[in-house]
Amino acid sequence: MAFVYACELPDDLWFDVERDVWVGDMGDGTVRMGMTDPAQTRAGRILYLRIRAGKSVAAGKSLATVESAKWVGPVPSPLEGTVLEANAEVIQDPNLINRDPYGSGWLLKFRPSNPTLEQSGLLRGQAAVSAYRAKLKAEGLTCMRCADPMDGGEPATPGPGVTL
Repeated sequence: MAFVYACELPDDLWFDVERDVWVGDMGDGTVRMGMTDPAQTRAGRILYLRIRAGKSVAAGKSLATVESAKWVGPVPSPLEGTVLEANAEVIQDPNLINRDPYGSGWLLKFRPSNPTLEQSGLLRGQAAVSAYRAKLKAEGLTCMRCADPMDGGEPATPGPGVTL
């Protein structure tokens, strides 16, 4: 796991840095997608999420609509394909995206038209870290997480080895 300006970037995920969407290969021709840590930070506390299963989507078009306390807008698709299912837990508790964007806060399961992620233009590993380092520096953005209001906990913060 890499950290750039306190933003988590898991090594095993693919990133569309321009659109702030991550893609996780499920190994069966499908992927999970979600908002990145920088995206959830920019949005603020997420209040509502709308996803239509069965929808065919072109790359760059809307996968979902997100509403937060300061923003309403689309989550753009990094790939062409079909939305298979929405994460029912996130529909019930959209703030999971803020608390755990790469874990329980995933948005949807998707079947890409071309399942070869290596040829998709998405980045992973050091290439994603370098691209996010430049983007976050230009934006002056440092990531933050919302605490779970039910447990009174503190937001997750990176430990030693934070990369800037």
